[in-house]
Amino acid sequence: MEQYRLEQADKNSFAVHQVIYSKADIEMWYDWNTRLNDTKFTDQCFWIMCGDDRIGGVVKMDDTVMFPFVIPPFSDRQQMWRVLLKCCKDISNINGVLQDDVDILQSLGFKVNVIRQVMCCPTGTSKKPVLPAGFSLYMLEDSFDITKIKEVMKEGYRGGIDYEIYGVPDDEKIMEDISYLLQVYKHRNLSIYVVNEQNQEIVGLCIAGISKNMPLGFAEIGELCVVPQYRNKGIAEFMLNYIKDSASAYTEVVKLCITVGNYAEILYSKAGFQAGPRFAKMTKRSMQ
Repeated sequence: MEQYRLEQADKNSFAVHQVIYSKADIEMWYDWNTRLNDTKFTDQCFWIMCGDDRIGGVVKMDDTVMFPFVIPPFSDRQQMWRVLLKCCKDISNINGVLQDDVDILQSLGFKVNVIRQVMCCPTGTSKKPVLPAGFSLYMLEDSFDITKIKEVMKEGYRGGIDYEIYGVPDDEKIMEDISYLLQVYKHRNLSIYVVNEQNQEIVGLCIAGISKNMPLGFAEIGELCVVPQYRNKGIAEFMLNYIKDSASAYTEVVKLCITVGNYAEILYSKAGFQAGPRFAKMTKRSMQ
């Protein structure tokens, strides 16, 4: 009878196997060393063993697993998940689930919470971005009173897929998120906001920049939102292209992460952003 178990792995060897056999660069790093280092964030990595043979690997932290992969010649992903769930009966959360595994895990008692994907685009534009008439552009700098954009962020959540999944964050959480992103992009802040010239209302914003620790020096868009009554006026498209243009002085690539189903995905695709592999966050269904 085959005996399955988990065995602690050396994280350096584990990272090599994970990068090769995961078959997906979900963060769109486009770089071997960056992907290796991304996988080495913890030593809680394990081989999935069948007797003396490695059939796969996974990172397990408390009740959460991530970065799963199968090692050839073993190829039965359903069996791999059955083995893992049998070895670790406390698993409640699974992160970074590729589409090949979603159906398998649904049949094993898990549900999809959210599906995400990273998108990347070359910086620069073929023509200078033009702001629609009646609006003005400003830089969102460290000295700016961020309480003034709290409501813009809050309104920006309404009506989209993120609102359906997460609801609208409270004021404290929104302020915390804004402060965090501006701190992350402090190294090379590219953030902007747009104002209605007639009533001086802030109608949209884009928090973006280059983190000091961003692999390959890519620029990143952390938030892009327009309040509902000002949508479909070209403001979001302008901000997106403005960031691409301004980032071109510092880097060749701008990236972002989006919830699959977000209406902005069409806008990003139109602006030249290429989507990477979709990955899901799943949780164990509660037994009623």
